[in-house]
Formats: sequence, structure tokens, C-alpha cells
Amino acid sequence: MLTHGYGLLGSIALLFTTSFALAANSSDPCATIAGKATANFHDAKACLDYFKFDKDIAKRTVDTVRKVTKELYVFNEVAASPPNVEGLSTPSVNISYGLDLILKEDWKSDREFQEAVALLLDKVQDAHLSYVPFCYRQFVFWQPIQLNSVLRNKRLVANVAFVKNDVWPEAKESWVGCEVTEIDGMEAMEMIVNYAVNNNGESKDVNTCYNNIMNTKSYFHGWDDGADDLGYHRFLPAQEFHNYTMRCPKEGTKPVQEDYEEPFTVQVPWIAQVPPRFSNADSYWSTFCQSSHLQKRDAHYDLHELKTIYEGDVFALNSEGNMNAVGSSKGPYIEFIELEDEYSKVGVIDIQSFSIASEDKDSFINDVITGFKRFEKKGIEKIILDLSSNGGGDACAGEFLISTLFNSTPDYMSDVKYSPFLERVVKKAYEQESTKWTDYANKEFSGSSWFTKTKEYKRGQDTVKFSQPVTLSCNDWNSDISQTYKNTKWAASDVLILSDGRCGSTCAIVASRLHLSHKVPAMGLGGIRGNRMQFASFPGGESDRLSSFLMDLEILGLTEDSDAPSPFPERADMGWTFREVYKPTSTFTGEETDLLEYNAINADCRMHFDDENAEDIKKLWSDVAKVILDGQCPYTKK
Repeated sequence: MLTHGYGLLGSIALLFTTSFALAANSSDPCATIAGKATANFHDAKACLDYFKFDKDIAKRTVDTVRKVTKELYVFNEVAASPPNVEGLSTPSVNISYGLDLILKEDWKSDREFQEAVALLLDKVQDAHLSYVPFCYRQFVFWQPIQLNSVLRNKRLVANVAFVKNDVWPEAKESWVGCEVTEIDGMEAMEMIVNYAVNNNGESKDVNTCYNNIMNTKSYFHGWDDGADDLGYHRFLPAQEFHNYTMRCPKEGTKPVQEDYEEPFTVQVPWIAQVPPRFSNADSYWSTFCQSSHLQKRDAHYDLHELKTIYEGDVFALNSEGNMNAVGSSKGPYIEFIELEDEYSKVGVIDIQSFSIASEDKDSFINDVITGFKRFEKKGIEKIILDLSSNGGGDACAGEFLISTLFNSTPDYMSDVKYSPFLERVVKKAYEQESTKWTDYANKEFSGSSWFTKTKEYKRGQDTVKFSQPVTLSCNDWNSDISQTYKNTKWAASDVLILSDGRCGSTCAIVASRLHLSHKVPAMGLGGIRGNRMQFASFPGGESDRLSSFLMDLEILGLTEDSDAPSPFPERADMGWTFREVYKPTSTFTGEETDLLEYNAINADCRMHFDDENAEDIKKLWSDVAKVILDGQCPYTKK
């Protein structure tokens, strides 16, 4: 039976992809590992590289990526020639030129081509900009040694945080707490920093990239963002194994005493957890790779497939290597925690996500209001606002938190990159009063004129057209709020933002607004010792995904527009920033140097993990509580 939405064209696509898979090799390496819990590197690679490179699929994929980046990605021009900002890593990436080079290559497999496209966008170091080929994100690759970074006797060291002997029985629990001194013959910290700089595209702040590739169990909220850390990938690793040189504490001593046994080296392989639901290459392709859009359609998209992709129901295994439960809850979003003993006057607000599901909106609002009321009743005097590893979400949820804590915040100006195609989209949205494009406002302009009456600004080497400055309207979100709370107890100096830098998107804008407009101090957590650290990442503005954008085009009746990006011919999705946000200035100029994405906003103070608080979140919060009670992290003017 065919999946709903495929129809006759889907049947043709299935026949085509079957021959497509078989053309690559006479044997079937996917059948060899099907049904197994794990596979070694070579067997997993053989399955993933089984599918032949197809020039037509490559061209159609690149055409869509090029249209999106050229017409819709707001930072496309500035990424090609970015400003030099102290504290930020801003490599020059000409996306269109990079795509040209990719098309000229005769790739050995479809996977290599798909990964090249993903890597190109990753190099921009904007986590909103991504290409995700789901065909090659189904395996979960583990290093059985999982590292974190701790400050031990004033030295930042690579430490074995835990081992995964469930995937590799040779991994020994006795290695936990050992210091890793070398990796693949290179000094361990040097190797880790190099990897963070060159292989992690999540942030323009190297400290955040460093934190992202290390594993601190207390902050593993399951933010599955591409998984390019040292010990966990969703893509095929670059090599089969790593050599770790370790020195372990002598029996009866603690790591902090640094009384070590003789160093030893162990070769640790990458182990692949094999996804379920396939029996051979054909069924792997039809389950995880095949798109009903492989055969070009005249008018309508497969909304069932787009919705499945948009809702994330495309991974057979979740971020912990377990089978995904479709539709499972991602909560809790926010927790109010009262510390104990000498820190009983300090409360923690741990906000793990602003991605509030529509059915959870009322409970989120209630949790925020009742939490503040409980803190007030309990006599909480200082608040730690923990935004670590918060990947963002609904901007209006963030606005609600700010207004609840500090009443209103001056609007941060934003704009959208103009194109004739997007003008047709925005106009149609206003005609139908549908989709997100009606949520933006400029008091001086009515209807869609905020977009059609353009302004021009310099971006990199180009002059680019943008909409009028706009703000996001949260009227619909706020209209559902039946109860309110106005803070009269806590001043900005009573609150401390705590972040490992992985506070991204909406979270980054919330943190920046609290810091810049309300002067709430911020503490950076972790990172590389000896340099300044940002407390927020990729605050570019607002992002979209191709799956969502195409569903909007279907609603607006614009699927046949000649400039519309086509669905990918394989099951994949793409994200990008379409609305850029500026930092507050006395006069709005539209300068690229005022963009939040290209500003380094450093934390006021810093704390590193140690052997105790890296594994115990309450111990970490107690350490931070001591800092805030002693007044050791005041706001410093930027």
C-alpha cells in the first residue's frame, strides 16, 4: 500500500528509486546490517555510500538551495563579505560560488554530494542556515568515550565524563574521571579547540562551538541540532576511530588530586546505532530517502510529506539513540527551582526551550506566573535565569517572559530581505489574511506596504533591498492570556543570566534584550579559558524552513510561481534566517554593524565546569548562587 499522498506519481517514483539504489552495487551492504542494534564504521559507511550520485537530483537540489539563499536568506550577501568583528569568527562564504563548485564535482556517492551541500551552509556559522538530508541522518554514531571540559587545579582539561559500554562493551567505567592528554597524537585541548573552530557551524563565538562539541550530562536537553560534537554524530564521521591517550587517578584518589597511574593509549572506534524499519537498500531508500517530489509535479505539493518533515517525524532514532515515539512531548519548557541551605534565598528559572506547542501555551503561561508568585511568597531575593542549551522557539513566548519580569521592552527593529517573488507572497498573504506575513507591523505603513516600499542598505560588497523596519506583533498570542503578573520585587541587579552560549535564536534575542535594554548581568559558562565569551548565539532574527514555506505557498496558491523554490527531490529540509534583528540604537540606520548577528555581546563574568558541578546541576547552581549573593558579577556597560 502506498503512503497517503503519493498516488500514481509516487508509484513511478518508487520504481525509479529502486533501480536507482541497485545501480550502485551488485551486493547489498544495507541488508548486511538490517535488524542489528549496532554496526561498525565500515559496514555503516558501505550502506550509506551504496546510493549512486545522480546529476539530475544534484542539479535540482542545488537549484532549490540557490533560490532560497539568493531570494530569501537575509544574510546571503553579508556572509560573502562579512564585517570584521572582534570576538567573532566570520569566514567569507560565497554560497552561490560554493554551489557551483559542488555541481562541477563528480561525486562517488549521493551521500558525499548531500554532505557537501550541508557542509557549505554550515561554514557560514549561522545555526539557522542548514541543509539536512534525512536519508543520511538516520544512523546515530557514538564514540564510546564521551568527554567534557573541566577546570582542574587552574588547568582546563579534557575529562572522560562517561562511557557508553552499551554500544561498545570494551569501554571501561574505570576510565570515567581520567584526563585525556592526547587525541590522535595531538595535545588534547589543542585538538578540541581546532575541531571547534573548523567543524562546528553553530555559532560565530568559538566558546559556544567549544561547548557544543563537549558533553556535559547536566545540559544534554536533547537539542538534536546536527550533532557535530566530538562523541556524537548523525552524519558519517570522517574517520573510523580515534586514539586517546589517558592518565587515570590512582585507586583511592580523586581526579583533583592529580595522582595518576602511568598513561596509556586506547583505540576507540565509532559505533553506529542502526535505525529500524528497513531490511535492505531498497527499503532503506523508500523509508528514509524517497520523496514523492522526485517526479516533478505540475501544481500541488505532497502536504503529508511536508508536514511529516516539518514536525520532525523523520528520524527513526532520537538524540539518545532510542526509537522515536512520534508525537511525543518535548516538555517541560520551564522550571522554577528553589535552592537550599545557605542559598535558600536564590531561585533558579531553568528555561529549556521557547518552542511552545500550541496545546501547551496555556500551561506555559500558568507555569511562568505561578512560578514568580511562588518565588515571591517564598522570599526569593535573587534569581538565576538559566538559558543554557535553549535553542529558541516562539518569539512571543520570549516576549511574554520579558514583559512579565520587567514590563515592556523597547522594540528591536527588524526587516526582511526584498525580492519580487517574496513581494507576491506577502501581497497574497494580506489578500487572504493568512500565514505569518501579516504578523509584522510598522505604524507608518498599512497592509503589505511595509514590504513593498523598500529601503536599500549596504551588505558586504552589495547594495541590497529590504522592507521597512518592522516589529513582530504578538497580539494573537497575548489575547489568550487570562491572568497576569507584574514584577515589583526584583530589579535587574537581582537577576543573573546564566548561559553556556548555546542560547540561540529567540533565546538569544531574549537574553540580548534583557542585557542591553534592562541591564541584567550575564555569566558565561564553560568555553575556552582566557578569552571573552558571548552568552547568546545566532540571534539573527526569525527563521523559516522549506517544509513550512512550501506549505504556506500551497495555502496562498503560489506553488506554480516560476520563482518559487521546488521541494527537494530527496527527503530533506532546509532552514534559513529571513528576518534580521538590529541592536538598539538612538537612530536606526540599517547598518550591517548594528545587526545582532554580527555583534559580539560578551558576558560580564565567567564560570567553568569543575569535577563536581559538571555532573550535578544543583551544585552548579549553588556555585552560581554564591557569585550572585556576593555581588561578583555586576552588569558592565557595553
